Amino acid sequence: MHGVPKESVRRHPALVPLSQDHQRELAHARRLLRAADAGPEQRLAVASAYAGAFFAETVGHFRREEEILFPLYVRHAGSTPTLERILREHMQLHGLARALQAAAAAGEIPPQALRTLGELLHDHVRAEERELFEEIERVVPAAELKGLIL
Repeated sequence: MHGVPKESVRRHPALVPLSQDHQRELAHARRLLRAADAGPEQRLAVASAYAGAFFAETVGHFRREEEILFPLYVRHAGSTPTLERILREHMQLHGLARALQAAAAAGEIPPQALRTLGELLHDHVRAEERELFEEIERVVPAAELKGLIL
């Protein structure tokens, strides 16, 4: 198992689609962080690509978590600091993606905008996978997770 990332840990099958989305988001975070050190054209290309992916894919991912998975977790655990952090970060990520979209439309992407979004996205995905999803698997009965369609 040496060198295998923690995200490769087996997830309940119901959570696998969300975990696969998380792997794509980590790749986006790496691209955003790399682009922060690149030239203006590369920053613009990466920013535009991420803004498009965010509104085409990530918003739906957040919706599935917030409307289906998280309410099930709350029924068993109540509101937790981890869940509150994740929900707050969903709002922050949405705001940063909107700001990035506006900056891309204006044609000028500040490196710090990419860095801020990339770092938050990376840390958010890690927290969901390593903290929240592990808590969900611990407190929500497997039979209830099995019935989820995510």
